[in-house]
Amino acid sequence: MSDPLSMELIRQALADHKPNTRPSEEATRNAAVAMIIANHADHGLSSLFIKRAEHPGDPWSGQMAMPGGRHEEHDPSFKHAAMRETMEEVGVRLDEEHCIGRLGDVSGGRLKQHRMAVSPYVFELDFVPAVTPNYEVADTVWVPLEFMRDPGNTSPYTFHLDPEQREFPAFRFEDYTIWGLTFRILANFYRTLGIEHPADPIATDVE
Repeated sequence: MSDPLSMELIRQALADHKPNTRPSEEATRNAAVAMIIANHADHGLSSLFIKRAEHPGDPWSGQMAMPGGRHEEHDPSFKHAAMRETMEEVGVRLDEEHCIGRLGDVSGGRLKQHRMAVSPYVFELDFVPAVTPNYEVADTVWVPLEFMRDPGNTSPYTFHLDPEQREFPAFRFEDYTIWGLTFRILANFYRTLGIEHPADPIATDVE
């Protein structure tokens, strides 16, 4: 393993990155999420994840995700949608100056079925914020970037509702399993840093 990740490296990689924004430009529905990075006392540089509350009308019910949600007409931009939704879901205020870059849009799988694209934005905080989840969030966790950096920490995951019972790459941290859409965003993040992760071979089929 090379030297530990630093915010300087992450900022530079994002500054040099030209994200693919075509999916969000072509989608009929849009959403945005916030990858929030802070220096956690226990884990070093870490990112905040939520576990979505169980809800029968939510296709991603109970799954791990980054804070965020659908872009509404009153949102000035996709980035502002991510900031607004983060405040609503976990009570964390993000400002423009906290945003250090955008990752490529994610589409395909169930996103394609819903004619939706997701735009991920990366935010840096110089403190670990207090988190106050709303009714949409069952739990939250900070996951170390170094843990997710290591491709050896991926393992296969089978989604119980998949009729074909296929295997997807996933991170398992403590009692949490990060797979699907969120795993794909993370894989894109690490590839932007020059770190390869397993590709989801059927990301365009289900998600």
